[in-house]
Amino acid sequence: MHILTKVFVVLVSLLAVALVPLTAVQSMNQAALKQQVKDKEGAVGTARRELDSERALRAKSENDTALQVKDLDSEKNRLQSLVEEGSSRVQTLESDLAQTKISLTTSQQTLSVMTETDRAKTELTRTLTEELDTQRSLVTDCEKVRIDIEQKLGKTDSDLRVAQEAVGDLKEQVASLSSEKTKTDQVVRDYSARYGTTGADTAAAGGSSVVADRDLTARIVNVRRTDDAVYAEIDAGSRDGVKQGWVLTIGDGSRFIGKLRITSVDVNKAVGTVDLEDAAGRGPVRVGQRVTVHRGQQ
Repeated sequence: MHILTKVFVVLVSLLAVALVPLTAVQSMNQAALKQQVKDKEGAVGTARRELDSERALRAKSENDTALQVKDLDSEKNRLQSLVEEGSSRVQTLESDLAQTKISLTTSQQTLSVMTETDRAKTELTRTLTEELDTQRSLVTDCEKVRIDIEQKLGKTDSDLRVAQEAVGDLKEQVASLSSEKTKTDQVVRDYSARYGTTGADTAAAGGSSVVADRDLTARIVNVRRTDDAVYAEIDAGSRDGVKQGWVLTIGDGSRFIGKLRITSVDVNKAVGTVDLEDAAGRGPVRVGQRVTVHRGQQ
């Protein structure tokens, strides 16, 4: 009986140690086991006392002890099964813990990615906002430029219409001048046929005149008369291409007045002598009358 008691105590101790990880789960079972152990210990004490006092009851006690050992074996098997279940549960919990750690790591990585994504979104939003502000500023500037261009275009259209009208007027004036030139040339031819050639014509025939290399129209701005000649000053000079020796036609409207032979040229004015003047018939040379010359005229 003493050896069985020790075995029982050792088994109970081992089982108690093995059940430590499952204390929270098996607390009620452990309390019951402890109570059973106490009960068994009391039963063993009683058995010992009964063994000492009643040898005759030994067989019965052995039988009872055998039954108790059998029950203890059954209880041991049950406890071992519980221990195995606890170990399995621990393994399951460890596996769950590993999965939880993996999930936590994944969640941390996901959180890191989300944080980085949020940061990138914030940076992108800031960049897009700045770009939008820049584009709005550019649109505003472009709108101002468009308005300015439209205003300039309107002014240009107005100037173009004015210029077109001026071109039309100039064309009319050119046509009128051409008509006047034709009439003047006819008057000169009539005059030459009636009165003969003049000194200016004779000089031109002698080769002292200079052929005009351009068309030119100017105004007489000053007239000076002497006993020997009449001098007229025009508002065109070397800047306008006037050269000494040119012979220009003086006209007053459509009426031929005379010829002007250039004798001196300044930058913006020129002076010449007047020929073919007929003060009594066609009228005298005076300030404001127009002088013309055409390319190739001599």
